[in-house]
Amino acid sequence: MKEEITAGGKEFVFVMLWAAFLYMVCYVIMSLFYSYRFIGGIISVIIFVIFGFYVLTHYTARFTYSLKDGKLRINRMIGKRNRETELDCADIIGLYYGYKPMSFPKRTLSMRKSIINKKHSLYIEYKNKAGELCGVVIEPSEKLRKKINKLKGKGKRND
Repeated sequence: MKEEITAGGKEFVFVMLWAAFLYMVCYVIMSLFYSYRFIGGIISVIIFVIFGFYVLTHYTARFTYSLKDGKLRINRMIGKRNRETELDCADIIGLYYGYKPMSFPKRTLSMRKSIINKKHSLYIEYKNKAGELCGVVIEPSEKLRKKINKLKGKGKRND
């Protein structure tokens, strides 16, 4: 099973609203530093760089989730750059839908299009080939989520 997720019109509207809001915040910051406008300008540039990073890595990316032979392959493509991870469903320790547990690994791969909303996020906790505890966040369809849950813990483990 394979599915592809990209951002649509709703996300574009959110980006435009956030950009307008940040533009107003930057205007206020520049007004506060009236005698030192370059400080306000530097702060504004930093704010928009951070905003651009999140828009680029989430809304302009194309996410592909494929499940084949008990292996889940997650791919994020931005332009021609590709970030991919593959995990065996037998190595999955925990699946959490809609919330992030307190015990979830700190360094996780965010392979989802939403930035703030966690309602449709699936948090997957697994052990990699080196035996380390890892985590990844995806936004699969209901059908793929049920298949992953069914394959979780089945099969031969690498322990």
